Amino acid sequence: MEIIKLSDTASTNDYLLGLNTDQDLCVVTDYQSAGKGMGTNTWESEPGKNLLFSILLHPTWLPINKQYLLSMAEAVAIVEVLGKGFEIKWPNDIYYGDKKLSGTRIDVNLQGSTLKDVIIGTGINVNQEVFLSDAPNPISLKNITGLEHDRDILLRDILERFYIYYKKVQDSPQEVVRRYHEHLYRRTGLHAYADKDGTFQAEIVSVAENGIITIRRNDGTLSQYEFKELRFC
Repeated sequence: MEIIKLSDTASTNDYLLGLNTDQDLCVVTDYQSAGKGMGTNTWESEPGKNLLFSILLHPTWLPINKQYLLSMAEAVAIVEVLGKGFEIKWPNDIYYGDKKLSGTRIDVNLQGSTLKDVIIGTGINVNQEVFLSDAPNPISLKNITGLEHDRDILLRDILERFYIYYKKVQDSPQEVVRRYHEHLYRRTGLHAYADKDGTFQAEIVSVAENGIITIRRNDGTLSQYEFKELRFC
């Protein structure tokens, strides 16, 4: 995969959305002036401190309703590179304990009923030590380890591991799903959640290939949620 390095850009996802290419590409930048998270969320990042990158893929072979498998594959790759203590918070954040290290945004271009382009944009807090936004729980690798980390090496390792799981999305998707569940934040036990009707205690049952999460409330009732419909308390 070709890696394009930029000193700054508005958004690595937007940069790739503006290209017209059939190549698989990765663009990485030192600074984003308009970094985006899922929905309307923004992403705080001190220039030159963190890993900000987007991957452009053309998985025309993947059914549209299974595109979330790509998000699963990248999340598994990241936690396996980072190692013990890192987990995936549904749908695709990376957590250390109860603090957020990484977030991902996915943009899709369709050609009829085919996935023409999929762009997976990720921000990982690497060497930033102080966070000034109103985000409730950010943490960086340097906060955790006390050490500076080489962002180029980290990106290379993540891309190499991601391509292993990208192939598995095509050849053995259930392996990707299984690994995702193994690394899932709050994968066991009752925890506090909230939806539009209020807060409750529940346990995670599963996350499907389309990204829908199934939980079991403490009264035994099963409920399913799409993105943004369920909040972790």
